Amino acid sequence: AASAAARALREGGVNVNLAPVADVATSGSVLSARAYPGGARPVAATVEASVRAHAREGVAATVKHFPGLGRATRNTDDAPATIDARRSDLEGSDLVPFRVAAGANVPLVMTSHALYPALDRDRIASQSPIVIERLLRRDLGFRGAVITDSIEAQAVLARSGVAVAAERSLEAGADLVLMTGSGSWSQVYPRLLRRARASSSFRARVGEAAGRVLELKRRLRLRAPRS
Repeated sequence: AASAAARALREGGVNVNLAPVADVATSGSVLSARAYPGGARPVAATVEASVRAHAREGVAATVKHFPGLGRATRNTDDAPATIDARRSDLEGSDLVPFRVAAGANVPLVMTSHALYPALDRDRIASQSPIVIERLLRRDLGFRGAVITDSIEAQAVLARSGVAVAAERSLEAGADLVLMTGSGSWSQVYPRLLRRARASSSFRARVGEAAGRVLELKRRLRLRAPRS
């Protein structure tokens, strides 16, 4: 099924799929209808098969929603959500499919907008360097591009506007910021431009993110932009 879906996307001119869902859904999960059935191991096996099927068809898969949204009882699109799980429980279940996907060289990982107090008490996952740089990149060994879930989600807007959210996510280690609102770009771009002009460290972070996006394009055999 994953191969057929990826092939249909490629034939339609689409080279990135914001799927599969790698969350391990628990009882009462808001994602129970979207997540693969079973525990961590069956979900991980299905996710790995999907990632590899996409790669064979020349489509970049995106595993989501790191570090796992299967325990959430509220949709972060609609309201803030907190995952009150111990780190050991996250490592023994929620993180398993993402670890397997990283081992399968998945090109993209999408971060969740939930709060995980066991990982970072103050910052939601999409704005946490602890979650992105330390857990995902260092501990799981992920080398691809990190994309946020939509920054118009209420879990984000409860903390700040979209421009501040984009800045925080990039600063935390995200490489791509997903925007689904038609007017968001006009708010986000000027703020990021001002910050990059004022801060050499932020410019370096943006350069690092751009490098990962260019590497993704190379993997997809897309031409690099002319200098």
